[in-house]
Amino acid sequence: MSPHRRTTGLLPHTPPPQPVTAPAWVWWLPVALTALACAVDLPTPGGLSGDGLLILSSMTAACVHPLRRTVLLALLNTAVGLLFLFARHLASDGDHAVVDFCALLVLVWATVPLCRLRLLLDRRLRDTWQAAEYAQRAVLPPVRAWFGRTWIAVRYEAAAHAAAVGGDLYAAEQTPYGVRLLIGDVRGKGPDAIPAVAALVGCFREAAHHTSTLPLLARHLDEAVARHIREAALVRGADATPGEQFITATVVELPPGGGEVRLLSRGHCPAFLASEEGVHRWEPADPGLPLGLGDLDPGPWGHECRPFAPGDLLLLCTDGLLEARDAHGVFYSPEPGLRDSWRAGPPTVVERQARLVHRHAGGVLADDLALIALTVSETGPPPP
Repeated sequence: MSPHRRTTGLLPHTPPPQPVTAPAWVWWLPVALTALACAVDLPTPGGLSGDGLLILSSMTAACVHPLRRTVLLALLNTAVGLLFLFARHLASDGDHAVVDFCALLVLVWATVPLCRLRLLLDRRLRDTWQAAEYAQRAVLPPVRAWFGRTWIAVRYEAAAHAAAVGGDLYAAEQTPYGVRLLIGDVRGKGPDAIPAVAALVGCFREAAHHTSTLPLLARHLDEAVARHIREAALVRGADATPGEQFITATVVELPPGGGEVRLLSRGHCPAFLASEEGVHRWEPADPGLPLGLGDLDPGPWGHECRPFAPGDLLLLCTDGLLEARDAHGVFYSPEPGLRDSWRAGPPTVVERQARLVHRHAGGVLADDLALIALTVSETGPPPP
């Protein structure tokens, strides 16, 4: 299990990329370049010049070292440059030696402000990622790992490299009607989809506690999405063209009595149900139209039920999983990985699926990815 995932408490979001750590030899490279400059220049004063290596040494230090080490290396290279100047004077090349030393001095010490600039940009990048993490937690609050005896794990990745939140969404609530979950996919991806994500998740977190059936809940969600689309169009000064904006979604309910799982899909991709009988793709007979298009589908809206015994596992996903392709254009299939891992629990399932789909797609996902795995434990959560 990944160290970023826990089986109790809050499941954190996917952390932002950490700064790349340079290999150990890179830290010693500036000193090695300075030593190489000495080995090249001193035996042949006025012949082969090591000035370029000294400049490269300081530039390398500015890229990988903190400011203090960069300054110390600039001092070292200045001292070595003075040594070169003295050696060239002895070799009767004094005029050119002074010009070379002045140029060396300017270029070596120019790396110090470059190092300061790099550190400033790194700090701003960290602040930006921290702000993105706060925005992610505001739009998609962390999901508890345990709702009574229901065990849930979530995995989320935005396709946009600079975004912590994309067009996929999820939520889970403990309600008087059982545990209810939402997974969805906004048309489009990246930061432009965040307002629609916030509108739908906010409506679900409230309406899930006050609507007695999944069809009524889905109607509330559809009205919230349609209202958001209209208001967004007014802000842009445009007309809300029917069908231009929508959100595919699946709503799931585990009733308090247990024994079954209820699912209502609004144009969303299938779910996967794993049990002792095998892994089955759950494609609703009537997936319906996406949220936001409810006026075109007066209903009645219905949900489907399947047996769900303790230990069975349900995997919900977005099309970032199912539409990932390999180099030959073959779509990813989650069934083999789910068949091998469903007994290990939800955290293992979502981590394994994410790892396998990345491997299948060559490490680059073209769409946002959201995964929810859930099961019902006979014993409940482990002790803290």
